Amino acid sequence: MAAFGRGLITVCCASFALGAGGSALAADLSYGFGTAPKATVEDWYLTIGVSGRVEPDYPGSDGYTIRPGVIFSIDKASQLNTFRSVDDNPSIALFDTGTFRIGAVGRLDWGRDDSDSDRLTGLGDIGTSVEGGGFTEWYALPWLRLRAELRYGVGGFSGVTGDLAADAIYTMDRWRFAVGPRLSYAGSGYMSTYFGVTPLQSATATLLGNPLPVFNAGGGFDLVGVTGQLTYNFRNGFEAGMFGGYGYLLGDAASSPLTSDSSQFRAGLSLSYTFNIGKAWW
Repeated sequence: MAAFGRGLITVCCASFALGAGGSALAADLSYGFGTAPKATVEDWYLTIGVSGRVEPDYPGSDGYTIRPGVIFSIDKASQLNTFRSVDDNPSIALFDTGTFRIGAVGRLDWGRDDSDSDRLTGLGDIGTSVEGGGFTEWYALPWLRLRAELRYGVGGFSGVTGDLAADAIYTMDRWRFAVGPRLSYAGSGYMSTYFGVTPLQSATATLLGNPLPVFNAGGGFDLVGVTGQLTYNFRNGFEAGMFGGYGYLLGDAASSPLTSDSSQFRAGLSLSYTFNIGKAWW
């Protein structure tokens, strides 16, 4: 009888445990089939700013001018500390995993006036061009960013341009330092506009006392160089930076009779501000 009692108690306890476990399992299944909370939607942040840079008057020039630049990007809250190079063109990431990004990019090309240099007399002006295209970015290592841009320009020139860049990044508190190589590509549309001389241009320039030979400039890699930069984050939305770079013209860009100096230097300052624009509406 005692044995029967102990058996009954054991069965009852086991039944209770199974019932409790079944209830928990049912709760888990119910949770999994439609009662789970929605994933957190991140806020988005807009970064806008300006830069002032000293750069050649035109590609291949030995004279320099000061030009303004625009800083523009949109990022999720989790990507606010993502590195941005001072020579990245304004862009929006459409796909972002944190280590890999793909998106749209744009650039404004200021053009060239034939009054910028005696070497350009008789060639005519090149108007402003708008370039649009895409970019991709990959962090091969936490401190190594690789980026590529491919754009198509319309306006003063029509054609393809692109840039390849790598940056080694070092961060210390509010300071960030980065340095890396650069390589630029220009299609025949860009090259013939900026470095070529047509028969008509040659004749006109010669009549105006600027004898220039006819020169056919083909597409290809036109510049290789390096860029270094230092930024400081004030942690109130503002970030300031300074940068410098050197580039050396390649191929027909270096051989062109319009090129005064194959060495091209750039330096400048930047200031940007980042603020919350709320949840994504798209």
